[in-house]
Amino acid sequence: MPVCDLSHAGLDGCGDPAPVRPDGAARARFGVAVASVGVGAIPLDRFLAPRRAYGPAFSPDGRRIFFIADLTGVPQAYAVGPGGGWPEQLTFTNDRIGLIRPSPRGDLLAIAGDRDGDEREQIALLAPHGESLDPMTRDLTAMHPFGAWSPDGTRIAFASNARSPRDFDIAVYDVDAGAKRVLLEGEGAVRAEAWSPDGERLIVSRAQGAMDNDLFEVALADPRPRPLTLHGGAARHFHPAYRADGQRILLVTDRLTDALALAEIHLGDAEPRLVLDLGWDIETMALSPDREKLAFSVNVGGFSELYVRDLARRRNRQIPLPPGVIAWGFVGNLGDGIDWSPDGRWLTFSFTGPRMTQNVWLVDLSIDRAAPLTAAHQGGLSPERLADARTVSYPTFDGREIPAFLYASADARPGDRRRAIVLIHGGPESQIRPGFDGVTQFFAHHGWVVLTPNVRGSTGYGKAYTHLDDVERRMDAVADAKHAALWLAASGWADPGAIVAMGQSYGGFMVLACLATDPDVWAAGADLYGIADFVTFLENTHPHRRHLREAEYGSLTGDRAVLERISPLRHVHRMRAPLIAVHGEKDPRVPIGETEQIVAALRSRGLRCEFVRLADEGHGIVRLENRRRVYAAIRDFLDAVVPGPTAATTS
Repeated sequence: MPVCDLSHAGLDGCGDPAPVRPDGAARARFGVAVASVGVGAIPLDRFLAPRRAYGPAFSPDGRRIFFIADLTGVPQAYAVGPGGGWPEQLTFTNDRIGLIRPSPRGDLLAIAGDRDGDEREQIALLAPHGESLDPMTRDLTAMHPFGAWSPDGTRIAFASNARSPRDFDIAVYDVDAGAKRVLLEGEGAVRAEAWSPDGERLIVSRAQGAMDNDLFEVALADPRPRPLTLHGGAARHFHPAYRADGQRILLVTDRLTDALALAEIHLGDAEPRLVLDLGWDIETMALSPDREKLAFSVNVGGFSELYVRDLARRRNRQIPLPPGVIAWGFVGNLGDGIDWSPDGRWLTFSFTGPRMTQNVWLVDLSIDRAAPLTAAHQGGLSPERLADARTVSYPTFDGREIPAFLYASADARPGDRRRAIVLIHGGPESQIRPGFDGVTQFFAHHGWVVLTPNVRGSTGYGKAYTHLDDVERRMDAVADAKHAALWLAASGWADPGAIVAMGQSYGGFMVLACLATDPDVWAAGADLYGIADFVTFLENTHPHRRHLREAEYGSLTGDRAVLERISPLRHVHRMRAPLIAVHGEKDPRVPIGETEQIVAALRSRGLRCEFVRLADEGHGIVRLENRRRVYAAIRDFLDAVVPGPTAATTS
């Protein structure tokens, strides 16, 4: 079926009508026109072609939904009506837009984005149809994480590290006066989270580490912070939202439980009160406009379940969803959660599945039915020809079972002994989940088996599991990756001589550590912007991140010997497998020097090591042309060093 090509102007038609949602309304279709793929091998470009739509928010009158989509190759802001139709593009920048949020009074849109992936978020004010774009922040050397609009739409709370690269202040911008007031001079990673219903108070968060933060309340009239969650040990406190009386705050926390649970703070109490513990993480939540209902999603083994809770009756009802993930955004701290329509009838969020690209979805709460609103194209890839996510687990060195997802073509069977990739996620306080990934699908389609383990240290399986790799136990996670390869070989999925380690960010460190620790296990490695030396990484990462990462890896002052011991660069003499490395020059998290070091060290020892350097990327690969370049290089490299009957060089 032809689809509308919104990446070019001047089109006077878009082929067949858009698909119809269950309530009879048309879905918004957009993307590059692509013929449906038939028989034969599908080339890499087709797997990188699918577009994404995410980060939705209703307009205050409920007549439009704003969202981000990458259909031009770089994420931009769009709008569409809740009945579907042709989306309206609102921004036309060369760099990614990471967030769009409408003012409660409907006269302005706040957008945020960065340059070349440098994560120095800037906020601008956009007219409702994109007629004008006025910068709100102007210091391009500083980060400005967006917080929230005030309830009356006259002010924006946000954070800024303009005063000190390491420390963030909380500021309030008056949109009518065009004036900024610094409300609170913060220390470390401080963020504006939520306004009170009367617009006179703010909740702010201060992080001590990725797994530890506290909430404070700050009054505009008296900005001395009042602690809400001071605690011992490590605990997370997310998604705070005031109840209607302004005296109670709902939040998600693991302070009282192993998983992230729903709790409530009564102002003046020393401890939160547990409201709902489901044994799995409550991953995101949103209060209804009348603050009497709560929409929330639960991460159950990597898959999202959606619920609506009547707070007065303490009853939950589940909204049916297909297997998939309520997805999150990708720029800095800018999240992508659930939003309510002003009348409380609809929910919107972005959703993706193993064989389904990311789109904006709507839920009609009058019938509890969910369906996609947008139809970001899938490159002509038929879901029937894509690999589903198989939930598996494997035993590791200490008897634990490590959860994972396995992707393989429909004809693949244990005993085939195929080439295999162990794809290790970043973080490490993160989780690889069964959303659409074109690279994974490409390799599975071309005969590889791809295993995506959530090694110890991952989130999603309780905080005790997440802390199993802290500081001196770092190499236990590397052992989990080794046992992933051993399981693939023992189960017959993989040829034991053709198993590759691949990963991004912390996953890139894992690749290097795997190759150095267990050189006989791995045939090759693909390291995308990974850590080679924890000492130089902590010395050179952005100043505001150093203490956050020291909480996970160990400090330069107290744990230097551990950091040196676990650094792959210090063990490069043990590496034998060929490596391909990728890094963006603007990376503020893992500076490119990490990859430069490991490449130089390997080449000096005569090992094959290819390096793809990206001048206009940061921590990640955003631009479509760069994704094509990087993954074509990885494809060709792996076909050259791990040859097999499934080689994909012709694609």
